[in-house]
Amino acid sequence: MADKGKDKNREDDQESAQALTPEDRINKLEKDRLISRIFMGVLLFAVIGLTSTLIYNSTQGPDPLTSENSRRLESIQQEMTQLKTALEATQTYNDNAQRLEGKLDRIIATIELNNFTALRKLMVGQEASYQQFITALQQGMYDISRMVKGSRTWYEVYKEDLNLVIRDSKEREQQLNKGVTAPLKREIVTDAKQQ
Repeated sequence: MADKGKDKNREDDQESAQALTPEDRINKLEKDRLISRIFMGVLLFAVIGLTSTLIYNSTQGPDPLTSENSRRLESIQQEMTQLKTALEATQTYNDNAQRLEGKLDRIIATIELNNFTALRKLMVGQEASYQQFITALQQGMYDISRMVKGSRTWYEVYKEDLNLVIRDSKEREQQLNKGVTAPLKREIVTDAKQQ
């Protein structure tokens, strides 16, 4: 059926081509030419309109979105610069902290090694000897006060002073013993505490 329609159109074209006179042909060509000119005029107006729109937009200045985006970009770049500076400072602090931590470990090891333990033990021994000496002196005074008539009051007067000396010596000995048993300790900083 489609073939019949095509054949019929061809026959109509052939008949119309044969039936046209030269004047009809010129009129038809001029008609086609007029349509072409109208089409070209419409295209010319479209080109002129598009060109004028482009010129108008280019003379109006920058797009507000473009300027806003450029401001945002500048602020982001400034923040990046600040963050880089902060990161460099943090890395410097971290490096210094690690260096100081190593030195602190060596100092603590040296102090714990020396810790004046020998000196403290010597002082504890001296306090014990001092207490023993005062106790012996007190005992000797008591014995002499029994031997010599009228000297008991002399012993009773100095007994309280000697008891105070012994008590002070015992307190010093306790303080020295506390220092010997309490080694230095330091808190270890971990990454979890830093964050």
